[in-house]
Amino acid sequence: MKKLIILLAILFIKGQVFAQQEKNLAQKLGYEANSKLLIIHADDIGVAHSVNKASFNSFSAKTITSGSVMVPCPWFLEVAEYARLNANHDLGIHLTITSEWKNYKWSGISSTNEIKSLINEQGHLYPLNQGVRANANYIDVKKELKSQIEYSIDNGLNPTHLDSHMGAVRVTPEIFQAYFEVGHEYNLPILLSKELKEVINNGTIDTSKFDPSKLYWAEKIYQKSDDSPIDFQSWKNFYTTVINDIKPGFNILLVHLGYDNDELKAITIDHPDYGSTWRELDLKIIQDSKFKSLIEEKNIKLITWRQIKDVLY
Repeated sequence: MKKLIILLAILFIKGQVFAQQEKNLAQKLGYEANSKLLIIHADDIGVAHSVNKASFNSFSAKTITSGSVMVPCPWFLEVAEYARLNANHDLGIHLTITSEWKNYKWSGISSTNEIKSLINEQGHLYPLNQGVRANANYIDVKKELKSQIEYSIDNGLNPTHLDSHMGAVRVTPEIFQAYFEVGHEYNLPILLSKELKEVINNGTIDTSKFDPSKLYWAEKIYQKSDDSPIDFQSWKNFYTTVINDIKPGFNILLVHLGYDNDELKAITIDHPDYGSTWRELDLKIIQDSKFKSLIEEKNIKLITWRQIKDVLY
């Protein structure tokens, strides 16, 4: 009889564990299983004072729930100071291995002699993903990704997650492998869309070097990237469509914030896409009361990367 009771207890515990594993992200966060979850996520923090100020103000206004920081950029230390003073705000690392602006450049956190395959003839990171694809190797990329994470932590910014500037970590399977591995090694969730799930399923990525159960794949990742006119009505139409399109599951809306001032105009010169006007339009949209009301009307639950990190680790 005693053995039977023990056996039943073991089966009950296993059943509870299995049931917990079967819960989706919404349930683990305390919502209904079919909830629409959304992170409103500000990219490129640290690239400019204008971007930092717009992002900090958006955290204060609760119009974004998360953001990620470009560690090699000149304005990173302002973000690190902000993070130390606002530890409750959700900041990750926008892993950066490109430097795309015409007259505003950076290299890596690692010594250029240690990441030679990432550095062009001018001593900067390559401006576009093509340069990364043609030249960068796994060893140098992983070294630089780790350097950015550790430099961030050393300066008081403890990241809640990792994502990638310009998607550069996805340009080759070897480089993508490094992205998965650093997430695992630092116990940090990484941004992934379900469209990329086949890289795991088809064996392109070596899963023996990380734990696939620690990955959450976003149902959809939205961001403004089309060639419609750069004006408020076009922005309003796009973002209204996004909110109406959101389905149950884990979704991400990427925004690029900034003020259309002289600093940001100079940095983004000859680059209207993601330029200063573009970024201030993103800022105006998320501040707009109708945008906020539509989110509430559609019963969308705003979440953070920190919450995801807590359920994973």
